[in-house]
Amino acid sequence: MPLRRAKQACVHCHSRRIRCDVLQNRPCSNCVSQDVKCAVGVSRRGKYPRKKSVKVQSAQHQPEQETLQIATPSTTTAHSVIDKNVPTQTVNVFLGESCPLTSVMNPSQPPRLHYPLPDRLSPTSTRNETVRLHQVQRAAQLESDGSLSFPSPQTTDTLLQAYFRWFHPCFPVVNRVAVYRARAQGTLSPLLLQAMLFIGVSLCDDETFARTEFPVRYPAKFLLYSRAKAIYEADVEASPTVTIQALFLLSFWRAAPSDERDVRYWLGVAISLAQKRGMHMMSRFSHPPKDQKLWKRIWWALYTRDQQSAAALGLPPRIRDEDGDVSMLKTDDIREDEFIDDDVFERQKPQHLVYPVEMAKLARLLCTIVSTQYLHHQRPDPVTKNALNQQLSIWESQLPFDLRLDTVTSETLLLTGLLHLTCQNLYILLHRRVFLNPTPQDSGQIALDAATKSTRIMEDLLSHHLVQHGPTHLITHAFSTLCIHTIHHCRSSGITRTLAEHRARLCLLSLEELHKSWDLENWVLQLFFRGLDAGTAMSLRLTSPHEVGGGGTGTGTGNTSSERPGDFPEDRLQGEGIQRRQGAEGPERFNLPQDDWFGWIPGDDEGDALDLQNLEFLYRFL
Repeated sequence: MPLRRAKQACVHCHSRRIRCDVLQNRPCSNCVSQDVKCAVGVSRRGKYPRKKSVKVQSAQHQPEQETLQIATPSTTTAHSVIDKNVPTQTVNVFLGESCPLTSVMNPSQPPRLHYPLPDRLSPTSTRNETVRLHQVQRAAQLESDGSLSFPSPQTTDTLLQAYFRWFHPCFPVVNRVAVYRARAQGTLSPLLLQAMLFIGVSLCDDETFARTEFPVRYPAKFLLYSRAKAIYEADVEASPTVTIQALFLLSFWRAAPSDERDVRYWLGVAISLAQKRGMHMMSRFSHPPKDQKLWKRIWWALYTRDQQSAAALGLPPRIRDEDGDVSMLKTDDIREDEFIDDDVFERQKPQHLVYPVEMAKLARLLCTIVSTQYLHHQRPDPVTKNALNQQLSIWESQLPFDLRLDTVTSETLLLTGLLHLTCQNLYILLHRRVFLNPTPQDSGQIALDAATKSTRIMEDLLSHHLVQHGPTHLITHAFSTLCIHTIHHCRSSGITRTLAEHRARLCLLSLEELHKSWDLENWVLQLFFRGLDAGTAMSLRLTSPHEVGGGGTGTGTGNTSSERPGDFPEDRLQGEGIQRRQGAEGPERFNLPQDDWFGWIPGDDEGDALDLQNLEFLYRFL
């Protein structure tokens, strides 16, 4: 008797081309035996648009109007990720003025920058149909691998709330209302959602994390990051704008030194895609106001993050001011026209309108400082340095009322502190050379004053338990301040030396708090202490040598949000030669093992002076 073909199969069995009994048993026996999710796709038979009836939308419709498609945690299937019934749009390609094609497209008119592709190159062509079928197969693989799985609705709400409370005010790269509606309609892109959850699980506090279904923070971050990364690498269909947003969020993954997919990688891909879309030449387009605002916010977030990471690593930025014409961000670009009455998505506050604008201004000043003071083929110009110092002073004097230090409140403390820490870090960067090598005319006191102000701000943030919620560039600021205080500690004596030591230890405490969110690389601190003399290294330690055993890791009563002995992150840290301690007195700390610690400290024959060249070298690593 010939075998009869099943009338319907689940997505997993369909992708493997095996017989499925989902109509009799759900989940089917194959999915039960392999412990995978059993989902039934929607048949497209007879529902896909015929080639003759496909109508290409007008070229006047801009690609920014693409929806935040694709899936919801409860209904995700391979067919819902790649849906042929999504209306097609005319494909516009961006060509710069130097492209030869611009000279022949309209010789008698000024060159345009967007050109519609011919109909035969539309998404319904044979070539693109083949690509679409491949995407369907990749989406089915994502389904079977679990990359399209999401936490429970309660955990998802918790992590999204952390995203919009702590991260969105700093980098408003998504449209809050659009995300809210897309999630309610089940059309929110799984790529974007996984990336937002990764940020949320990084920035939520310990008490909030304890309410999630994850036992340990680092594996949870790694899981959500890996899922978003897998979706991106599968190259399934998603709008370019959504892809740029997700890639920007993935750039906050703290990669290991040997991992090529670090902040520079993800930012580079996001910036390249944004430039391919023409985001750097925004004034040449006539966008709807809502889309233009979103594009400006995305571009300036990319610019700010690019300048911060490039300066911290001592590498050239990917975005150059002379390559684009995007006007400076304004509060109207950030102000939301619609409001959401939902606790998960938070509410926009007055300080949220000002912070991204002022941070973008500081990013431009940072770009100028690095390009005029730290390029290898240029000698720092005192006239330029004084002019930049004056610009920073003007910026401080013109700062809006909501974000001034003398009017700070508990609600505005985090954003106000982040802004002023960034400003003080620019003062340090501008005057660091002369502080390291003082002259009779200039002792570098401005850099020391800036470091002192930074420490006071960090102390306020620590006392309000806000350091953990800061973005990654706060690591650079804390480390830069630490270096200044360490040098001052070695040069001073008496009460001045004691104060410098106290301020340096506050910086180390801030780095400990930031380690909860962003997995600070301990090898950087190893290099830091290697540049110190023995006395300074021992005085700045947060624990004494006998507190750090040479064998196993100590146990304690810490909360479940921290890594525990035997878990993956602990193994990772042990492999780097780092030992972590968690005692009853509070959260765990990062410390060097006793044996390794003294191996990093110079011997007596090397003298008791601080090696300033080593310390200067360390600035680029955070």
